[in-house]
Amino acid sequence: MPELPEVTVISRDVASLAAGRRVVCAGISDDDVSNAGVEGFPAKLVGQTLRGTSRRGKIIVLDFGEVVGVVHLVISGRVLGFPVWQEPDRMNTVMLEFEGGVVLGFTRLWLGYFDLYEPAGVDGHPLISRLGPDPFSPEFTAGYLTAAFSGRRAAIKGLLLDQSLVAGLGNIYVDEVLFAAGVHPARKADTLTPRETETLHAAILDILGRAIEARGTTFDSYHDAFGETGKYQHQLRVFDREGDPCPACGAEIVKLKVAGRGTHVCPACQPLTSPDAPDA
Repeated sequence: MPELPEVTVISRDVASLAAGRRVVCAGISDDDVSNAGVEGFPAKLVGQTLRGTSRRGKIIVLDFGEVVGVVHLVISGRVLGFPVWQEPDRMNTVMLEFEGGVVLGFTRLWLGYFDLYEPAGVDGHPLISRLGPDPFSPEFTAGYLTAAFSGRRAAIKGLLLDQSLVAGLGNIYVDEVLFAAGVHPARKADTLTPRETETLHAAILDILGRAIEARGTTFDSYHDAFGETGKYQHQLRVFDREGDPCPACGAEIVKLKVAGRGTHVCPACQPLTSPDAPDA
């Protein structure tokens, strides 16, 4: 599933290709793709100008002024530039043509969607309404994390995957962040020391920032709007490295299941107990 870095890249790509351009043709393959339906989708979009794009968690937000597109790519969805208009089909489930011949296809939205909302209704979207702070927002501080972890006996990985606690993190980047912070994914959240929480907060910002700069992580389906793969997979230190030596200490990276997800960890660099914890 595209996570925060990949969705950020796609959102910016769409803006670079189509911002300021008017929609001249729009279509979806069937009613399940959008809450507007096959007939309502073009009726609401044709004639509107894309004013800008943004991201809410793992969701792409397209501002058309009078209407806002809310796009969730889910597992394997893509946004790609096309040379010419083509009718939507089972693969290319949403098509938009903008003035100047810019054509965007939203492909593989079998489990995703391209919903349309009035601007005032976006915050009521069932996923957006439950999102916690964005990692790059002023609200997301080490102090916020400390308060969020207080009294929580859940595994730290599970909490970081919880979109109501912090928006946009997924399995790949949580594993990388926890390795960078030296925190075992199964540690209970309320056992983190203030120093560990500060280190974790800094690692979230650093790794997400570097992943965006590398234009995301590609293992299989993710490509940017220009059809190019991301490059951050070449910088991953533990994710999908089961059996490899740890790049920091040489110990073998192992794969566990934590919070119901496959999880990669260096047992030496990420001890299950805090090295800063006071003696019992």
